Amino acid sequence: MDTLLHRFGSIIKGSIEGFDRLIFKGTLKPIAYALGMQAFLKSQGVLNKEYKDWVTKQSTSIIKSAEAYSQKHCDRGIIYIPSINTRKEELAHNLQKESGVKDGLIGVWSCVESCTTYRSTFDATAGFPSLRPEKSRCKHLYFYYDHTDYGFMSIRLQTWAPYGIQIALNGREWLRRSLDKEKCKYIVDGNKFLHIDDYQLAQKLLDRQLDVNWEDMLSGFSKEAFSQMPEILGDGMRYYWTLWQSEMARDYIFNDPQSLNPIMESLLRSTAPTVKSRAFDKS
Repeated sequence: MDTLLHRFGSIIKGSIEGFDRLIFKGTLKPIAYALGMQAFLKSQGVLNKEYKDWVTKQSTSIIKSAEAYSQKHCDRGIIYIPSINTRKEELAHNLQKESGVKDGLIGVWSCVESCTTYRSTFDATAGFPSLRPEKSRCKHLYFYYDHTDYGFMSIRLQTWAPYGIQIALNGREWLRRSLDKEKCKYIVDGNKFLHIDDYQLAQKLLDRQLDVNWEDMLSGFSKEAFSQMPEILGDGMRYYWTLWQSEMARDYIFNDPQSLNPIMESLLRSTAPTVKSRAFDKS
């Protein structure tokens, strides 16, 4: 039983429960380790000692393709971010407001960030250069969309091998787009729904998110950001997807602020001992 809804149902006009934040990581398993990358290079007729020249060329191709993609879909090129501490999501939201983008690509950003890649070094045991894993820095591309089906979302692509990719979705943004298609009206503030005309419909749409073909959806996104993949890695290479971060959330929408005022103090008092924050952790 939902205790909160049972106790305060008379002043709660609706509740919804489902996905909030979802972050997936894509890995190209055949080249995700040094020996696998060496085997791939050999199949392409590339010597281990030529790895740096090869990967630099491919990175240039990926960035050039992303530049053309950005120019085509939002009439601007890649926007460079000089600091890794800059909040990319905030940049995307601001640009969306300025440009008035309602649907599709908002923009593409680039930033030089830490990465795991490879370096060719002489292997005395083998008698020839071999690849070894290396922590380095390389350019990453950030694609931000207000997607027709999934709302505000992003794709992060590493432009150096092994080309890791990260896709961030938001279940509430996804719900917003689904409600639009059902012509169901709502009031939203950021990531919070303040009112939905049909809460039962909204819950059905959230439940339906569980049935999506994740691999097809994510692979479709990766093709948008990494259109050069078949040309660089061949038609047989596929991303292996893992759910890196996920959040479920239950929202209660009260009739109005006035109806919530009498119980607000008791709710806060109940929350204080049950929610632990590191900021107040003295242990």
